[in-house]
Amino acid sequence: MPTVRQIAQHAGVAKSTVSLVMNHKPGVSDQTRQMVLNAIQELNSQDTNNFDNSLEKTVFFNHTRYVNKKPLSLVVFHPAILGSSQVFSELLVGIQHGADLFHAQLRLAINERKIPSDHISNLYLKDPSLQPDGILIIGAREKELVLEEANRQQIPYVIVSRTESDPSISAVGRNEVKITMEAVNYLLELGHTAIGFVGGNPLYRYTNQRIQGYQKALRASGITPLDRWVTLGAGDEAAKTLLQTSPEITAIVFVNDTHAMEALPVFIHAGHQIPDTLSIISFDDTDEAKNYTPPITSIQHPRYEEGAWAVRMLVEKIRNPYFEECQIILKSKIIFRDSCSRPKINQSGEFFLYKGGESQ
Repeated sequence: MPTVRQIAQHAGVAKSTVSLVMNHKPGVSDQTRQMVLNAIQELNSQDTNNFDNSLEKTVFFNHTRYVNKKPLSLVVFHPAILGSSQVFSELLVGIQHGADLFHAQLRLAINERKIPSDHISNLYLKDPSLQPDGILIIGAREKELVLEEANRQQIPYVIVSRTESDPSISAVGRNEVKITMEAVNYLLELGHTAIGFVGGNPLYRYTNQRIQGYQKALRASGITPLDRWVTLGAGDEAAKTLLQTSPEITAIVFVNDTHAMEALPVFIHAGHQIPDTLSIISFDDTDEAKNYTPPITSIQHPRYEEGAWAVRMLVEKIRNPYFEECQIILKSKIIFRDSCSRPKINQSGEFFLYKGGESQ
């Protein structure tokens, strides 16, 4: 499904006009309504395989049954510090699209442990006059206090961009272990046997899941992953540690693009060349990864779709008396670029090792 902005530009009308047409609202002339509908049809026909198109037809095919109901109030709890504004914005666009289709009102709130008790984020949960109909939690921490409070207050919620082992929790996410294994297997197929994992915080679930996938892939290939091959923390500090402890590393999986951007200058300064002496794969497929020289192989998550599905799921939990809990796992994929190659071999048949910028 094309975005409201794309439809408005194609039809030559305002975005508000497109919204009125899509939501079957009055106030639009028949001629203008037909222009918008034609624009939607033309844009859909340009890319019939686009996932947004199938999303509109399958996920939200019955959203009109909620049109005449009282608008829902939803609060989106998000981290106070965002590692990547692009990641957050893509999630939020999907959430907004879902909210528009279901005529829900969105409010944003900070999901942080140390905010004052009278902060609006806390009041949304504890003050009956401010409590929403449901909440979305953009959180990856192993323990989310807002989730515990929502359970106490019996407010329906859905966790976004995260999988859960607990079947009593509704969530929309991705199989982090599986896609990480695919990334490591790709490096193994290229001939790398000493592969590092760099960056991340163990308090966040995705960090642990990606490490699990990384280790599982190595063990499946007969390689024992060494503890010193995994260095967590900020990207630059983790990179310095790995250089000191594991000079044999010829490939690295970064926990995400943000950490990769912090770490790469450290590796370059130490004498590495990407991908000649160090192959790298990262997560999130942000513009930073695409525009890096060379472009970085990165794992792409369907963040827009995660946001849209999360709203649909939350609305069903609120409106549908037969709907209890649900977990949806969406597909991720590796975007292959020029940051990976076969490990460099010297004349004696050994891998080049780098220490302080000098090949060994």
